[in-house]
Parts: sequence; structure tokens; C-alpha cells
Amino acid sequence: MEIIGKWRTEDGGHQEVEEIRGRWRLSGDGGCGEVEDIGGRWRSLGNGGRGEMEDRRRWRIEGGGGYQEVEDIGGRWRTSGGGGCEEMERRPRRCGGHPGVPAASPQVQKVMPNDSFYFSIVRDPATLAESAFAYYRAVAPAFRRAPSLASFVASPGRFYQPGLRGNHYARNLLWFDFGLPPVAPGDRRAVAEAVAEVERAFAMVLLAEHFDESLVLLREALCWPEEAVASFPHNGRPRGAVPRLSPGQLARLRAWNALDWALYGHLNRSFWRRAAAFGPARMAAEVARLRRRREALARRCFRGGGPLPGPAIADGRLRPFQPARGGAAILGYALKAGLEAGEREACARMATPELQYKDILDRRQFGGGGRGSRPRLVWGGDGFAVGWGCASVYPSG
Repeated sequence: MEIIGKWRTEDGGHQEVEEIRGRWRLSGDGGCGEVEDIGGRWRSLGNGGRGEMEDRRRWRIEGGGGYQEVEDIGGRWRTSGGGGCEEMERRPRRCGGHPGVPAASPQVQKVMPNDSFYFSIVRDPATLAESAFAYYRAVAPAFRRAPSLASFVASPGRFYQPGLRGNHYARNLLWFDFGLPPVAPGDRRAVAEAVAEVERAFAMVLLAEHFDESLVLLREALCWPEEAVASFPHNGRPRGAVPRLSPGQLARLRAWNALDWALYGHLNRSFWRRAAAFGPARMAAEVARLRRRREALARRCFRGGGPLPGPAIADGRLRPFQPARGGAAILGYALKAGLEAGEREACARMATPELQYKDILDRRQFGGGGRGSRPRLVWGGDGFAVGWGCASVYPSG
């Protein structure tokens, strides 16, 4: 068996850790136990005891009445505290890095670290198509030609012409955004190969319809603290402005976007398998805590305690893009007056729409060339909370 590492204890003994089909057996000192991976924590089984260990860039060992922190010293880990020092190899549990298959294109790999964690997000192709019709109508010829959403849904082929600039928004948008090859929906083998490539490339794919559950699983995978996933929905529409699609319309849009539907179905099932392994009760508790935190932040940060129609937001740096042709106003956030500098900075980061945030990141990466002169950031700071990953941004409403 492959010995992954040795754990040296302060009492002069040591145990060897062996890999046994995804589980770990501690051997040495006359005993043996198994250690199972329970979603980012390690629970030792056997010998009448239990300990848990979290990886948050450091390893924290809990149980036995105390804990130790472990710092990274060039590929090995040294415990600090408790009056002693131990070393162990950095293998049993690692946060973040993808389990081995390079993601995205060679061009992306050239600029990303080897241990990057790639993730993305998908949405039901039917509701995505309805949202895209409202949001991208001015730029997609297929949408412009249709007199209404109902007309487009009834016969999308009447209005759609492949290859026209902007028409990628009108059919199989997920497939396009993932850069997958054009294949016939009826070619099951080619579709399956493309879907499998996405799953190999991305360590996690989130679901827009279950975004809070997605954030919980993402935080678990990356060993982030709770504040790292505190966020607010963007690009939503006011309640009542989103048309309800009939079962027949949903079915027709999924059939029209058949490649997306195949991709979404597969990734949806993968997501819920991961959620089941996380545990339903644990998930419910984490989601409830995340929502309470969001509500408290909204009351503290935003005028009105929540989203406002874009035209009501005076600050252009926080006003979201508003689609043309009389669509519903896209919601955004306006900061409360009187926030102190640090709080204003944190609130503004969460309120900034993705287009303006991209401009900020461009200026940080490439300097002040970009579009127009380099404006002072709305929060007056120069730091950025940038998550690791690849994710397309879709309207949330």
C-alpha cells in the first residue's frame, strides 16, 4: 500500500497513514483506525476516540480538549502551539485544488496557478432563455425579430438564423459559454463526451436556482470562512415582472435548447449527489445561517434594506445595466448614507454590478488605460475580494 505520510506525535511515537480505497488507516503504536472524509473534515474512527480537523489554509485539530494550528513550511506542515513542533506531509486533505484534470483552455492554464480551483454555474435552459429574451433582446437578432416572448417560444426557428452576431444568446447559451463544440443534439455519444469534459474540467458547478445551497458547498470545498460567501443577488427583476411560463412553454424552450438541457440535467444530478453527501440537515442549517447573515448585511449596508430599481440608483458606479426596448428595470443596490469608510468599502464591493466590477479588475490588472480615465473607486479603497474560479454571469431574474 502507498504510504502517504507520517504523523509524528509529541510523545515520541508516530503513526503511518496509508491510503485504502479513499479511506485512511492509521497504523502503528499497536493500533489501527480508519479516518473518513466527511466533507472537508476528517473524523477518526476506532480506538474509542474522535478528532476532527479542518483545512483553512492551516490545519486545525479539534478534539481532546484543545487544538493546534499547522503552518505550511515549504510543502510540509509544522504545528505551532502546545510547546512543541511536528511535521507531516501535505497530502491527506487539501483545500481548493482541482483533483487532477486541468480545466479550461491552454491559454487559461498559462496564467493560472496549477492548483487553481475551477468552478462555474448553470441554470435551467428554459428560465435562462426567458431571462435572456428580456435582457439581451436588443443585441440578439432572433429576439428582436420576435414580436413577443410568446411568439418566440411558439416557433423559435422562425426567428433564428445561425451565425448571426448576437444569436448565440438565443440558443444553447450554456453550451456556447462553456466553449463546447457544435454537435447534433441527436448524437448522444458526442453530447455525452462534451458533458463529461465539462465535469472533468470543473471541480464544481453551481446551480443558479439553488444559489444559497451552491454557496454552502463552494465554501465547504474551498474551506472559506462564512464571510467569504456573504453576497447579494444581482441582475434580478422586480417581483411580478418575470412572466410565468406554462408547462408547455418550458418544454418547448428545453427542446429548443436541447444541448443545454442535456448539460444541465447531468450537472444538476451531480450537484445533488454532492449535496446529499453534505447532509440534508447540515445543509438546511447552513443555508438558514447564510440567509440570516445576508439579511443583516442588507439592513446595515443598503438604502431601503434591499434591492432597488436601477433608475432609482443615482450612483452610476452601482447602477446595473438596463436593457433597452422597454424591459423591466434591473434591480441593484444603493448604499446607506453615513457608513464609515471600512464598512462602506465592504458594502460597496457586494453592491457593485458585474460590468463595473470587471472594469475595476481590468484597471487593477492592466493599469489605467482601459475605457476612460481611471476613476476613484466608490469605496475609496484599493483592495479586491476576488474568488478563484471561472463562472459565467447570467441575469438572476
